Amino acid sequence: MRKRLVKIAVLCLALAMALSMLTACGGGGSEAENDGTSLTIGSDTDYSTLHPANYSSTIEQRTEDQIYDTLLCRDTVDQETLIPRVAESWDVSEDGKCYTFHLRQGVKFQNGTELTAKDVAFTLDLYSKSEYQGAVVDGFDHYEIVDDYTIKVYTTEVYAPFLPSMAQMFLASKDYYDEAGEDKFAQEPIGCGAYKWVSHEIGNKWTLEAFDEYYGGAPEIKNVTFKVINDVTTMGVGLRNGEIDFAEINDPSYVGELEKDDNVVVEKVSRTMFGFVAMNTEKEPFNNPDFRKAINYAMNREDIVTSVKEGYADVNSNLVTPGKMGYSDSQTQYNFDPAKAKEYLEKAGIPEGYDLGTMYVAEQYKSLATIVQSNLADVGLNCNIEILEFNAYLQKLGQGDFTITCLQMVLEGDTQQMSMALCSDYIGMANNARYSDPEIDQWFKDAAATIDEGERTAIYEKIFSKVQDEAVYAVLYNPELLYAHNAKLHVPAGFPLEGKFYISDFSWEA
Repeated sequence: MRKRLVKIAVLCLALAMALSMLTACGGGGSEAENDGTSLTIGSDTDYSTLHPANYSSTIEQRTEDQIYDTLLCRDTVDQETLIPRVAESWDVSEDGKCYTFHLRQGVKFQNGTELTAKDVAFTLDLYSKSEYQGAVVDGFDHYEIVDDYTIKVYTTEVYAPFLPSMAQMFLASKDYYDEAGEDKFAQEPIGCGAYKWVSHEIGNKWTLEAFDEYYGGAPEIKNVTFKVINDVTTMGVGLRNGEIDFAEINDPSYVGELEKDDNVVVEKVSRTMFGFVAMNTEKEPFNNPDFRKAINYAMNREDIVTSVKEGYADVNSNLVTPGKMGYSDSQTQYNFDPAKAKEYLEKAGIPEGYDLGTMYVAEQYKSLATIVQSNLADVGLNCNIEILEFNAYLQKLGQGDFTITCLQMVLEGDTQQMSMALCSDYIGMANNARYSDPEIDQWFKDAAATIDEGERTAIYEKIFSKVQDEAVYAVLYNPELLYAHNAKLHVPAGFPLEGKFYISDFSWEA
């Protein structure tokens, strides 16, 4: 069971090019034209699939949040609290291995059919076979359909993160899958969420329309257009002149200009995403912890945060963020120390001027790679950078056809999700270090089977103490998530962790 959530970033081009590109890609969300029922969202990348269980990028997840719905979700105020969605209520057995979900009656899919327990069962099967989102149903064993509106879901053992994971499982229609087939199911989705998929122009835009029979009530905003704008300056200009109403800003270089504009509001959201250097531990010398420590000490994290993230990130060398279960100040923290880096290189038997070969990176990580390359050169490690198209880059990572790279990733939710970056089962997936340690694998299993929060915390602290001591990754920072939107667009206060949003909660000022 696997999961890979990949965050896409953007590069900044000249303002003149940005203006011409904006004209070329059109508009449709400007304040002058908006009738209060339409919304234009800027996206720095297109999507490849809207399969509810096989998506792999943030924009795919953001779109599916509108089209699909879940059994339950996290409360936006108290994110430790789970609240009902399609499931009106749920019960947990005394032994902690059976979850009974009681479904709302009358929940409809966007083709008019009713959602029943057979669709929940189908979705569980779909996720259990997924190479990308299988971790959502880790621990799942089997189900029992009691009636149309009741389903019992059993886990193999006590699995503490199971219920929170159900907040990430998009509910799909079995009948539609059987009728449409795999390809149409993934490209022309039918969900039970607040918005229906309408159309997709590859590389340009995709559109959604309000589903007026949505069980949560018909949305005020009726028509939504996602515009593909892969240049940060173009995106910024669109936000300022009203062509774009809402956008996630992955490159913060234009945020200062947006914050000066009274017509634009910038929202800053906490998140568990991390920027990092991944080293292929299956290859020499990256299989040597001393060598990996040298790379960790070579990284000037403060400079990277300033130069790449414009200060909109927190320096952190640990896979888990401070305050999250498993983090401890007593764990090894890697600061910028070139002298210590050289000591560890000598200990690892690496000579001055050692050639690391090619650092493959996706285009959106070019600026990060450039600084990493410079930091490495300062301690006597040389490499050249080769930029790849994003999907080609992912293929390189999945196949292990690399030595060192740098990127960003988010593994949201319970700390157990971090197993995807560290456990053997996820090599070729989110385990970008291709790291394998039977002890770590077992400890994650132990943590998942432990209900007592104090005991779970102790296990996770043991895991990440070892991972930090072995310098499995060179984690650099935790970026803030930045959203910008038209000041007249009402967005509910307080985005939840990781920036999940529902367009059905948005509205325009009268």
